[in-house]
Amino acid sequence: MTIHVTVRDSIRSRRERQRPWHVIKRFRSDEAGVTAVEFGFIGIPFLMLMFAILETALMFWTSQILEEAVSQTSRQLLTGEALTRYSGSAAAKTEAFKRDLCNNAPGLINCDNLTIDVRTYTSFATARTGTTGSNPVKGGALDTSGFGYADPQPSQILVVRAVLEYPVLVSSWNSALVNLGTDRRALIATTTFRTEPFLGLKS
Repeated sequence: MTIHVTVRDSIRSRRERQRPWHVIKRFRSDEAGVTAVEFGFIGIPFLMLMFAILETALMFWTSQILEEAVSQTSRQLLTGEALTRYSGSAAAKTEAFKRDLCNNAPGLINCDNLTIDVRTYTSFATARTGTTGSNPVKGGALDTSGFGYADPQPSQILVVRAVLEYPVLVSSWNSALVNLGTDRRALIATTTFRTEPFLGLKS
């Protein structure tokens, strides 16, 4: 009886000494919940990356819509219709032109963050130099102090620009897209053309 108890106690003691190793071995071989843990590690970065891709695509789409809206609205300047459509001060004409532009891009353009510039030039060379030299983005800030509105004249060269302050939500991931402050980008749409030789229209 004594021998039996001693052997049993010896076996129990050996099992107790081996128990920590068995627990560690079982933990290493147990794959329950591994997928959840792995998703926890990569889920948030993956979702952030996907959101950054979608945001970039939406930004480029908005830029394309802005370009198209500027092109369509500028036809009123091209044909001289703007001389009878827009009246009042230069500021009133600018607001009316901006309102027409926003109507050509419903739902995507925030008019509160949109600035319009309509300028006249004597040649395409001066138009190119003038537009390049008056870049509204300077040192990470938007400078539209020189923007205004000029009535189109027959056979005159016009440069129409629209600058939209676009918010970048995931700026930490899309830092290359930010050029205004820390969380915005200036989307600039430009069109240059010579007006038609319209006659019989007065400003």
